Amino acid sequence: MRSLAFLYLFSLVGCATIHFRSHNSIPVTFTGDGKHQKEVLIEGERNFYWWGTKPEHHVVYVDEEVKKAGFKSLSKAIIYEQKNPQDILISFLTFGIYMPRGWTIMGFTDGQPGPLEAFHNEK
Repeated sequence: MRSLAFLYLFSLVGCATIHFRSHNSIPVTFTGDGKHQKEVLIEGERNFYWWGTKPEHHVVYVDEEVKKAGFKSLSKAIIYEQKNPQDILISFLTFGIYMPRGWTIMGFTDGQPGPLEAFHNEK
């Protein structure tokens, strides 16, 4: 019984890591730009297997994801990785064999202020 409890715990704390990088193909900054008034949200997911050991990490190129969403630049960027309750449940039910991890890039781009636009990218 103890080994089963350990397996459940291990499935929730695997080694899965997402590294955020840039090729510098378009401007992505953490500072503001007065021309950027439209708030955008770009979301995606990476899949890990075997308690997060396969692959050990994924790389998300922020500038490429912004470009895929159709933008030429992004300012006031906020980037984070999250584990939502659904992903935790899936990891738990599969004993850590499958572990999805989500990521989000928020920021501002060219355009007029309006409702938040969301884009979903998966790989």
